[in-house]
Amino acid sequence: MNIMVSIAMRELRANVKLLLGWSAVIVLFNIAGVMKFEGIAAGDPESVRALTDAFPKVALAVMGIADLDMSTFAGYYAVLEFYTGIMVAVIAVAFARNAVSREVVDGTYEFLFVRPVTRGSILIAKFTAALLDMVAIAVVNLVSSIACLRLLKNAPADGATVVWRFSLWLLVMMLIFGAIGACAAAVCARPERGAAIGNGAVIVAYGAGVVYDMFSDHDASVVARILSPFRYVTPGEVIRGDTMPLPFAALTAVIVVIGVMSAFYAFCRRDLSVE
Repeated sequence: MNIMVSIAMRELRANVKLLLGWSAVIVLFNIAGVMKFEGIAAGDPESVRALTDAFPKVALAVMGIADLDMSTFAGYYAVLEFYTGIMVAVIAVAFARNAVSREVVDGTYEFLFVRPVTRGSILIAKFTAALLDMVAIAVVNLVSSIACLRLLKNAPADGATVVWRFSLWLLVMMLIFGAIGACAAAVCARPERGAAIGNGAVIVAYGAGVVYDMFSDHDASVVARILSPFRYVTPGEVIRGDTMPLPFAALTAVIVVIGVMSAFYAFCRRDLSVE
């Protein structure tokens, strides 16, 4: 147990620069984004809606604005979180890739794997550290957003609730893409290929989400929704506090479980040397 704790602490220390760097980006993004809402709130809501409606549907989908009322804090913040969601998905892939492939990349696997502990136990410790880092990112988003919210002159009554819901959504996104990234990193012989697949999954999910938002009849684009974890819970559902639709909750669980189990299976059997 002491060895596993030491491995987890070592992994946390190794990720500290990545964690602090991305945390700073998220804090600055929230400050700039939330404070900008002050100007929108002070204007005419009808003008904001008219401006949004003037954009083509595809442009709104690309920007993550489709089906959202930008004149309200909830709608505006949903757009901010759409971009934050893309960022944290990339972060989750990086954390997962580090957990699986750090020793191969750094050439320190001989030092770690001669310890009296199984590979599975090592990966449990490293995944625990990655999970703690993901939770920390979600907490940073939550705290910084609420702090910015308190600086608004006319803060909405439901603002903190909306922030809580989207921070939880971000954590779910990190779990999904972290599982995908871990599986890719463990299965691929070369770490850079695993990272490329993980980041490619983020791009595919974004593109599929855009396609889903382009259709007014979302039932006609259900395949695009399946391909985009960003739309397993739509922004409108998050704002309203709806639970994740059961089919997509099940799909989320399947992705996470299969991704993590596949990572364990491949990690325990992989050749640690890279030519």
